Amino acid sequence: MDHETSETRTPSGLLTKRTLIVAVAGTAVIALLLAVWQVSQILLLVFASLLLALFLRTLAEFITRHTPLSMNWSLTVVVLILLGLLVLILALYGPAIADGFYQLFQQLPAALDRLRNTLEQYPWGTAVIDRLSRAGSTLTDPEQLSKIAGIFSTAFGALGSLFIVIVLGLYFAADPKTYIDGTVHLFPKGRRGQVWEAFNRMGNALRWWLIGRIAAMLAVGVLIGVGLMALGVPFAFILGLVAAALDFVPNIGPLIAAVPAMMVGLTQGGPTVLYVAILYFVVQGLEGYLITPFIQQKIVSLPPALLLTAQLIMGASFGILGLLLAPPLVVVIMVLVQMLYMRDVLGESVEMP
Repeated sequence: MDHETSETRTPSGLLTKRTLIVAVAGTAVIALLLAVWQVSQILLLVFASLLLALFLRTLAEFITRHTPLSMNWSLTVVVLILLGLLVLILALYGPAIADGFYQLFQQLPAALDRLRNTLEQYPWGTAVIDRLSRAGSTLTDPEQLSKIAGIFSTAFGALGSLFIVIVLGLYFAADPKTYIDGTVHLFPKGRRGQVWEAFNRMGNALRWWLIGRIAAMLAVGVLIGVGLMALGVPFAFILGLVAAALDFVPNIGPLIAAVPAMMVGLTQGGPTVLYVAILYFVVQGLEGYLITPFIQQKIVSLPPALLLTAQLIMGASFGILGLLLAPPLVVVIMVLVQMLYMRDVLGESVEMP
């Protein structure tokens, strides 16, 4: 027994023991990362539900501060108001919105024909048309048709995911303390105060980020809608609504929103499509250099290069859900880095929301 103990105390024995510990720890970390990767879509849905819960909770806290209602009653009022607004909008504008989208899709073939006629006037345009034609012919292949059919299952999956986000969001909003306490108690007692502070910091940062995004979305939607009406472009309300919704995704969303508007502008003839492009360029410039910087005085300022990089990585890894949630995830990571590394490890003084 003493002989074995003396062997383990030799330099080679200690080195072997440390190597085994490092190997086991590394294997555990890799296994944990693989497990997280396997359930990444579920974790993103949970994060989306947390954002919804934070939004509902913020509105409920506003009502609680200004009325004698309790938090639970205020949350009930918020949910009823949002449902009422949704029903009212669908009742008043639902048929018009549906007809607008139908007419918009009806106009797109004419826009494509006009685009084709315009491209045929240039030598390079013919090559572009040939490539588009070959791409369109592949849609008749059975394999491509099966992929298109898969879109419907994806759409049903998106509806199911939305339902899960709403249900979890309501649960988290109704009783957030239970879930936060449960998470905090997973850490050692000496670290629980720090974890609580981290939750508070992240919640405050995400709350201001949500307020900022909603304000920017409303501003962009109104400006685009009014501008298209002034240009005489049809479906201005629908296109403004699309621009507001897609503006939730910075950098990439506005570019996607401009495509249908420019296609509709092509059907109007003359320089309308140019005016539409200028309108979107001006509005996005106002948002990028005036609206968003003004709002970011109260929220976490996201470096544009970091945000775009995160969007590209999350979009390539997790699809549309990763693209949508990349900005708030960057907010969370920035708060954690500022608090747990820059302040607690490096000892630097950082200003956090």
